[in-house]
Amino acid sequence: MHSTSRPVIRLRQAEWDRRMIAKKLATPNARAERLGFSRTTIARIEKGETKPGHEFVAAVLHTFADIRFEDVFEVEGAVS
Repeated sequence: MHSTSRPVIRLRQAEWDRRMIAKKLATPNARAERLGFSRTTIARIEKGETKPGHEFVAAVLHTFADIRFEDVFEVEGAVS
């Protein structure tokens, strides 16, 4: 029997903050409005309480054409 762990997407918080501030989106409210998510969802993702799901990742990449996945997200974990 083998164990598997699924990869998890995490936000690169420092880079995310830097880029959002540069875009004049310094608050979760501003980011939520721009991305189409609730302020609570954005705050939970930024605090690491919730993992960024595929809809959030897609919204970020669609909304901010200058941001690549690897700029603000990282994948942790592997199948063993």
